[in-house]
Amino acid sequence: MISKIRRKTSDLKLKYKLVLIYCFTGFIPVFIIFLVSLYLMRGVLRENSTENINSYLYQATASLDGEIKIYDNLSSYISFNQSISQVLNYDYESVYNMYDQFVTVMDPLLSSLMYFHDEVNRVTIYIDKNVVKHGTTLAPMSEISDKEWCKEVLSDNDNHWYVDMDKKQVFSVSRLALLNRLGIDGVLFINVDYDKAFEAFSQTILNDYGLFITDKNGNLIYELSQYDQSNKDYALTFDEFKEVVADHSDKYKIITQDSAATGWKIWFYKPDSFMISSTTPIIWIGTISIIVCVAAAVVCTVATSRFVTRRIVKIQKCMKEVENGNLNVNIPVDGNDEISDLTRGFDAMVLRLDMLINEVYDSRLKEKEYEMKALQAQINPHFLYNTLSLINWKAIEADAVDISKITLALSSFYRTSLNKGKNVMSIKDEIDNMRSYLTIQQMMHDGDFDAVVDIEDGILQYNTLNLILQPLIENAIDHGIDLNTGVRGVITITGRGTEDEIILTVEDNGVGMTKEQADKIITKDSKGYGVRNVNERIKLYYGEQYELKIESEIGKGTKVIVHFPKML
Repeated sequence: MISKIRRKTSDLKLKYKLVLIYCFTGFIPVFIIFLVSLYLMRGVLRENSTENINSYLYQATASLDGEIKIYDNLSSYISFNQSISQVLNYDYESVYNMYDQFVTVMDPLLSSLMYFHDEVNRVTIYIDKNVVKHGTTLAPMSEISDKEWCKEVLSDNDNHWYVDMDKKQVFSVSRLALLNRLGIDGVLFINVDYDKAFEAFSQTILNDYGLFITDKNGNLIYELSQYDQSNKDYALTFDEFKEVVADHSDKYKIITQDSAATGWKIWFYKPDSFMISSTTPIIWIGTISIIVCVAAAVVCTVATSRFVTRRIVKIQKCMKEVENGNLNVNIPVDGNDEISDLTRGFDAMVLRLDMLINEVYDSRLKEKEYEMKALQAQINPHFLYNTLSLINWKAIEADAVDISKITLALSSFYRTSLNKGKNVMSIKDEIDNMRSYLTIQQMMHDGDFDAVVDIEDGILQYNTLNLILQPLIENAIDHGIDLNTGVRGVITITGRGTEDEIILTVEDNGVGMTKEQADKIITKDSKGYGVRNVNERIKLYYGEQYELKIESEIGKGTKVIVHFPKML
């Protein structure tokens, strides 16, 4: 098989061999580099997604624990409040006196708690004493004595949290400590709004995920499904989720977080494929780019091979003429490369042969014919092939992955930067240009800063002046995060759309600057496409009312805001 392939390739014409060589030595490495880069990028995106989820769970759980601690402190305050204990422990001579003390002492204290905490629906004290029920603030212990949680609360002095998912109730119950010391059993009941109690878990920019919260006994107390309509099939019931956990299925990414204040456990789940869903457009863009590049390279390779071999074919035809005895041949020469030198040598050789044959035709005919055949053997297409092949291999033998990667980014950057000479491009192309620039900068900085890109899909179709974001990012790197060596640099690029405007921001956590320095950046002369250049181009194109806005504070970083009208 190999010998047949070798024999067939050796019979190919030189121009086809050149095309094959360029294809194998150029396209295959590029394709391999693309696959390796995609694999590494998917790993980075997966890690970043996991970090974002962990951060979201930590913040939401911390918010929940903070609210729980507030209610626990309120419970302790009421439990150890002497005024309430005295009112409840006092033996009243009449119901009127009892009612008067409830209204003037106990009701204001409990009502103020609900007034300052609107998420509290009800505060009730249950007491094991012969008292008259007073609204929702006081009731006899007999109303709850059959509750399982009542027995648990009376057995210790801790604050207990319970959730009735069917009734959508979250409530805290604790023993009244001062009354207990007086020999009276009392229970403080605080009912909290169910939705507000877990509100922190639904306030996030994350999408397409589900969440369950279980109590310390593993019972479900809260569930949340944040899937788009098109992805509803990925949502799980709690029983289905338990099967996924038990089977250690890799179809879902599961992350947990424990609540220190309650002992509850938060379960976050998301389809594993969605963790790296942002790579899908990159795959399409990369695939299309490779196809376009391959097609363009094939055209260029064919054109180049024809250009190179065209002169060789001329030499070959003239060699055939010389072989047939016609020495009246001459090849026009235009250039100073190796083929031109070879052509001149061939012309000179033919001319010399003609002169020698004419001078000593009879006596030297056979000798000259031998010399000519020897020269013809030297002027062989395989000799030219080997020479050109050597030149080609010398050009590509320095192949390196990092150089190829940064070359791809640089190629994409200049493709979108030049923009075929046009001054306006789509926001999508501007974002691609910015991403390519960030890739180059992160390689130049050995990845010592992070870039967060948050662009609404709905604005990508609109047009913008080209090279708007790149100078702002360059300024954020050079004058922001590069100077702030104490922390890891973060550059955040956001894009939002209003009813009639596009708003782009570039924010860094660098050293910051004063207002005078910010004004100087916009007004001073700068080289190339600097911040001043961007500001002037925006005002010239869109009008004086559209200009850059810089918000900065020393030690906290800088935010540059760009706004311009929506234009298709």
